Amino acid sequence: MISAINLRLPIHSFRFQPSPSPTLSRNRMPRQITYCRKKLSDADLASDLATEVAKINTNLIQREEAMKKSREFLFTELCEFLGLKSEETKRKWMKMEEEAKLRLVKEFVSEWGFNFQPLSGRCVKEMVEEYVNGENLYGISSASSFISSLKKTMGL
Repeated sequence: MISAINLRLPIHSFRFQPSPSPTLSRNRMPRQITYCRKKLSDADLASDLATEVAKINTNLIQREEAMKKSREFLFTELCEFLGLKSEETKRKWMKMEEEAKLRLVKEFVSEWGFNFQPLSGRCVKEMVEEYVNGENLYGISSASSFISSLKKTMGL
């Protein structure tokens, strides 16, 4: 007769202490709020605001440049996928119906997506549309005009 073999692992008494998560430890830390006792002049406030606005404007411009390069790269890859030159691809794209564009883009993404971060077919279609039409859908020009009018209002 075969006796049962005890396969249980020995139980050790461990004290498990949960490690504090970064978000919890940040939330539990007392926050120090410093108050500015020094009164700032209007010129100082305007200067600080202008500096912050300039940073925002720079970030917006950099983001738009990155998106422009991404659209251009994506379009170049699409041209290679189709075996057509840029102008031929633009002409073909402009003549295609929406359903045909979406089918083409889905086929392109299924092959191209192995090498790059996957994008949805809809997203690729929108980026190609933006590139072909030369559109600026992110409103950088309107943001720049807002910032320049704000600077004029402040007298900078």
